[in-house]
Amino acid sequence: MLARKKRIAIIMGRIYKKINKNLICGMLEQAKALGYSVFVFALNEACDNERISHGEKNLFHALDFSRVDGVVYAPYTFCSYDYYGYIDEYLAEHCPKPVVRVGLEGERFTPVWYDDRSEIAEITLHLIYGHNCKKLLCLTGPEELPVAQNRAKGFIDAMQRAGLEYSDKDIVFGDFWINAPKKLAAEIAGRVREKPDAVVCTNDNMAIALCDALTERGYSVPDDIRITGYDGFTETRLHVPSITTYRTSQEMLGRRSVCLLYEQITGEHSEPVRTDNGVILCRKSCGCSSCHEKDDPFDSEHRLSEEGYMDCVVSAAFHDAETLDELVTEMISMRYKFMYNDRFEESRLFLCLCSDWDNVGSEYRRDGYSDMMYLIGSDGSRCDFRLTEILPEALDKPDFSATFFLPVHFQDQCYGYIALDLQENIDNFNMEYIKYCREVNNALKYLSTKNELKRLLYRQAVSMSRDELTGLYVFENCGNMWEELRDSAAENCEQLYMVVITAGGIRHIENKYGSVESDKCIMMIADILSKSCRSRERLFKAADRSFVMIGSDSRPEKRVDEYIKRIEEKMWKHTITSSENHILYARTESMIIEDTTSLGADGAAKLIEDMLAAIDERAEKQFSSHIHYSELLKLRRDIFIHPERDWSGDICSQKLNISKSYFYKIYIQTFGVNFIRDLQKSRLNCAKNLLTSTTLLLPDIAERCGYDYYNFMRVFKREFGMTPTQYRKNDR
Repeated sequence: MLARKKRIAIIMGRIYKKINKNLICGMLEQAKALGYSVFVFALNEACDNERISHGEKNLFHALDFSRVDGVVYAPYTFCSYDYYGYIDEYLAEHCPKPVVRVGLEGERFTPVWYDDRSEIAEITLHLIYGHNCKKLLCLTGPEELPVAQNRAKGFIDAMQRAGLEYSDKDIVFGDFWINAPKKLAAEIAGRVREKPDAVVCTNDNMAIALCDALTERGYSVPDDIRITGYDGFTETRLHVPSITTYRTSQEMLGRRSVCLLYEQITGEHSEPVRTDNGVILCRKSCGCSSCHEKDDPFDSEHRLSEEGYMDCVVSAAFHDAETLDELVTEMISMRYKFMYNDRFEESRLFLCLCSDWDNVGSEYRRDGYSDMMYLIGSDGSRCDFRLTEILPEALDKPDFSATFFLPVHFQDQCYGYIALDLQENIDNFNMEYIKYCREVNNALKYLSTKNELKRLLYRQAVSMSRDELTGLYVFENCGNMWEELRDSAAENCEQLYMVVITAGGIRHIENKYGSVESDKCIMMIADILSKSCRSRERLFKAADRSFVMIGSDSRPEKRVDEYIKRIEEKMWKHTITSSENHILYARTESMIIEDTTSLGADGAAKLIEDMLAAIDERAEKQFSSHIHYSELLKLRRDIFIHPERDWSGDICSQKLNISKSYFYKIYIQTFGVNFIRDLQKSRLNCAKNLLTSTTLLLPDIAERCGYDYYNFMRVFKREFGMTPTQYRKNDR
């Protein structure tokens, strides 16, 4: 057996953002160097809608930790605590493998972070020495966050190194968002706080918000107050004025996180394949010029995304699909909408759907995925696979691969997930891909709704042809089905056959227990008869307690005999396992139809009527209302349940207080089968059941079925044409 491929899992949000894309590029580079392939679990955009977030978080049910050696998790890439709080708990509860958590918060997992303390010190010193700032403030995040405190310490380091005075009031703990900057701008404008020369914001969101808030209050940036940010978001370059910031080396952080995970997995130290540092991007908000900066390639991608959002081609193509295969065909043909690079053919797309993905109404799947999934791939692959595989192992390539997973759902209705195998083409995971996947979600919902409407219309059209109780077609209303069966038999050079079945014991059950109980029994019998049919056989409701099975075969006599034996055996199993004190049996009449060319639906219906009449004629001789009928039913049930007992004509006739010859007579009249033959069938059915469901030795089975060992072996082989040992082996 081949060894499992070395692989790690990465859990990240918003990979399409440049800063996060840089982070995962470093992770993939280092993983490849260490011989690990990667499964990346991401989410679509965060949403406050609880049903949508529930559908998103289902993705992590697909992460089988036995398939990976460890996990790198970057919680700050998710924009909502609802997501990363859930992932924290999920990993803590379910993941037995090493977990490296990118960030300083939390004590459950191994943390990794970049040296933001020295980098904040560097940008602070730029303000002090580059622009002669003396009075500085530091606007950082919430005081309880280690990241916020660490960055504040970097500010203090720079002030101490430059020999400048500072106080605790010069450290403003905020929110890493827009509210704290607005409050600080109000305090400066209201002279609650002395106007500083510069404000060091420890993330870009606060820097942009502070710049806007001060501008609204009449301050000029940088003439009145200089402002810097931190992170290197693209938005800082597009802002007016452009924001001076520190672009951290996310690639280096990604490499270090994988190195640390490698140490946790193997116990061996590993160094990053490359080292690089962050850089200060000097722009207008601190008084520098940004004219030397080259255009960011992100701009072209951003424009393409904006154009793509106005493009309805994908939606129209997906929503035109009438079947799942048509939808997947359109999905594959539309990949060019998000795949921009020249390695298009190396990327593979896999849609993995739950077995019940198209359920609608109140029965749709909300939690987790089905044990068996269905995969359709852009490489032409179609297969069922177990959820524990995540993706079928047969599709795995021997070299490095990076596969990105997104959830496929509509609100909280779980369809499955979509996997994009990009190798190293990380640029193809972009905003257009997110939009593409959302269109897939909507198209699957639209398709399942269309399918349900078609089913409802079809059911409405055929409702008049259905039996209300069993749901089976009523033969009298299905002449077209007869013609299909007849034509199919002729095309395959086979003979048609009919088996008419009337359920025995129903009237007695109705008289004793009521109509509800008898209806349950009819439904159960219909289920037994239906499940005993083959693919080219059809079961119809023929009368109140009667059914007709019609099929075709090259050896019709053998097939009819098999069918009758099968339904008798299933009714026997129901009798001995049911908690109800019911005896159900089948009265049957069969016919092989030699010539069907001139036999229409009306003629077939007449044949069925004649066969039912023949069954009824025999039934009239069975004395269903005989004084011993109830006793016979109870006796037969006892024989079925306890075949090992010493049943004989003498013993049974004594139980009913009648002569043995009369007992034999009314037994065959009531049940349509000879007592001795019925007893043997009961014992042999019990033997087959024990052979296939237990590991009992043959002598023990013989004893439980009322035989001595040698007689059991002889009777079994005569009846089934094989020994009990051969029967057990064939079944297994």
